[in-house]
Amino acid sequence: MTIRTIIVDDESLAIQGLALRLEAYPDIEIIDTAQNGREAIRKIKTHKPDLVFLDIQMPGFDGFSVVQGLMDVE
Repeated sequence: MTIRTIIVDDESLAIQGLALRLEAYPDIEIIDTAQNGREAIRKIKTHKPDLVFLDIQMPGFDGFSVVQGLMDVE
């Protein structure tokens, strides 16, 4: 079984670093990335991933706002 994953971080190097580390796990498939909270909500709703690596400290719409935004819709 493949674990469909989205990585959310405002720092592209952090996304690249995590993606590189996750390559060691063939059952994890990175289906998309997002660099801010609003983009993350849109991509999570669109792709419906199994797992999201979510940065908590992002400018503007932070990780907690993403979680709240997803809960408000459901």
